[in-house]
Amino acid sequence: MLIAARELLRIGLDDLLVVAREFFNPGLSRSGLHRMLKRREVPTLAELARRDADDDEKPQHKPFKDYELGYVHIDIKHLPQMPD
Repeated sequence: MLIAARELLRIGLDDLLVVAREFFNPGLSRSGLHRMLKRREVPTLAELARRDADDDEKPQHKPFKDYELGYVHIDIKHLPQMPD
């Protein structure tokens, strides 16, 4: 639950500690929560932001299909009216 909240909502450690103390364990310490997140290899907020930035920079699709050498790909957007 805490790991999902960290990754989906981008909650910082202090805010996550408030949620964990309220709903899971009132005696949980900040260092204990941090150790648990490190042990489970939950990414930090900086790493999550870096991932988001990398996803934005990657092209979502290729502009054209890769063809073998010698083939010319032409996109025609508008055909003029042809006489019958």
